[in-house]
Amino acid sequence: MRRFTLAGALTLVLALSACGGAAEPTTAAADEAAGPKTVTNCGQQYSYRQAPQRIVTSSTPATEIILALGQRDRLVGTVAPGELLPEYADDMQGVTIIAKKAFPPPSKETVLAARPELVVSAYPDDYGPKALGDRAKLAEEGVNSYLLSGACQGRKATVDDTYADLKNLGDLLGATDQAEALVTKLRGEIDSVKPVSGNPKVFVYSGGKDKPTTPGSQALVDDLLRRAGAANAFPEVTGFGQVNWEELVKRNPDAILIEDQAFEPADAAIAFLTSYPPIQGVTAVKEKRFIVVPVNDNQPGLRSGRALQTIVAGLG
Repeated sequence: MRRFTLAGALTLVLALSACGGAAEPTTAAADEAAGPKTVTNCGQQYSYRQAPQRIVTSSTPATEIILALGQRDRLVGTVAPGELLPEYADDMQGVTIIAKKAFPPPSKETVLAARPELVVSAYPDDYGPKALGDRAKLAEEGVNSYLLSGACQGRKATVDDTYADLKNLGDLLGATDQAEALVTKLRGEIDSVKPVSGNPKVFVYSGGKDKPTTPGSQALVDDLLRRAGAANAFPEVTGFGQVNWEELVKRNPDAILIEDQAFEPADAAIAFLTSYPPIQGVTAVKEKRFIVVPVNDNQPGLRSGRALQTIVAGLG
């Protein structure tokens, strides 16, 4: 079985501790962060009288960014600490764990109990009616919010969004040097990956048995496929949604990218795909060409370089 995972594909490991860590902001950085600022996020402007001192991260990718920017001392709450990259494990000592899992998202009451001035997330659901709710109303209540730009609704996500997020948050928090270093590192990882030839067709599988689900061509993974030299098998599907097995058979993808998720692990997904009779003639299934990528690696954040490497290795 040709199965590609991070362990088999990576030659470059994210070692962001050199760029981040838990060091306190320097006086110059604190001065830089002081004073009113306006940040544009998802097409809306959010005003800050001063740099937020109490931050809650409501998703794993957001936590990694805040820590990599050197803002551990401002982190007063987080979710899903067990899903963080290993280099951040020590940074979680003493941080309030709001929820052990990111899904379902924590309630507004649970998050606000940490008294945040800023909530940062990579998941739109965190600002849904069953979670924090409307961001404008949240701001009226004295809590600003930031959604990593690749997760903003109604637009196509790219790796460039993460570069912008790092610069925005770095400027807001007085960590411009750390932000520039992270942008340089991530850009170097992305640009160093050589795409495959032949434009192979890839189906991105996010679970589902009656009908398969896929994140859609506006999601970041579509940009990663393009950079890998591949094509999305369902480019017309723009948002997270279902397709059908019959159409998958017709499109006959060369590979299937499986998002490894807590509620549907990759091993279980592969076992289903290789045993489901209607799709046994599909090239990807017949050749057992499965590319396993942790779901957080496909989200906006610092993991895009290693996700891209995994995809290219799986197509090679």
